[in-house]
Amino acid sequence: MVFSTGWSWLIVVAVLAVVAMILFMGRRTVKDPEAVAGGVMVRATRRIAWLYVAACVVGGLSTAATIVWGDAVTVRLPVQEFWPSLPESVEVQNPLAVVEGGGFTGADVSLSGLAMQTRIMLMVAGLAQTALFVVVGLVIIRMCSSVMNKTLFGAKLVRGVQQVAGVVMIGGMVWQIAQLFGGTMAANEVLGATAWGMSGETIEWTDIHNIVGLPQIAYSWEFNFWPIGIGLVLMVLAELFRQGSKVQKDTAGLI
Repeated sequence: MVFSTGWSWLIVVAVLAVVAMILFMGRRTVKDPEAVAGGVMVRATRRIAWLYVAACVVGGLSTAATIVWGDAVTVRLPVQEFWPSLPESVEVQNPLAVVEGGGFTGADVSLSGLAMQTRIMLMVAGLAQTALFVVVGLVIIRMCSSVMNKTLFGAKLVRGVQQVAGVVMIGGMVWQIAQLFGGTMAANEVLGATAWGMSGETIEWTDIHNIVGLPQIAYSWEFNFWPIGIGLVLMVLAELFRQGSKVQKDTAGLI
């Protein structure tokens, strides 16, 4: 189960929204000592988070097994900027626009016959991504439990959020590095041709949409730094919890 960058950002927004809701509910509980800890929304959120964690674990393990033992593996191959071109003798009637530059820089393909070391690298990327999202779900569960137990600013929660911040940063980078290495290794196996030959003297054209040729492998290294951003946000959140714990203790001493 591999998420693209767009889906990753949607998950980040969803997590921040849940954190804000939990903080609001926790604040409401602190203001109202007679209120039942948690509330319907927090309980429902915790149940949904458990389902989310279970789905991530099952999906991640299933994907890992498919990558290692499956006949075909879905991989995103990094390629140099590529756009198919027609022979000069081919004339297209009434084109509405002409491509002047740019092209594809990646392709999602299903491959068979991959070497085991490539499969293992792709499996590491998938498991790292799964671990990342599982940890985020566990943080939400822990925060919900803290609200329900009226220990939102407890020391255990502060340490837990700090630890999770480190896991998110390290896991996010490991996932991307393994994905880059795995994709490049797969591209080498598919596009790393050293020679070529043609059985006929000419190529028969039956459809101009049939692309003749292979793109070249790209060795570019592009990183998304959103895991570091989430980790920093969690560290700030842990510090807010720590300060809230101090305020809570000082307030209890005055009563």
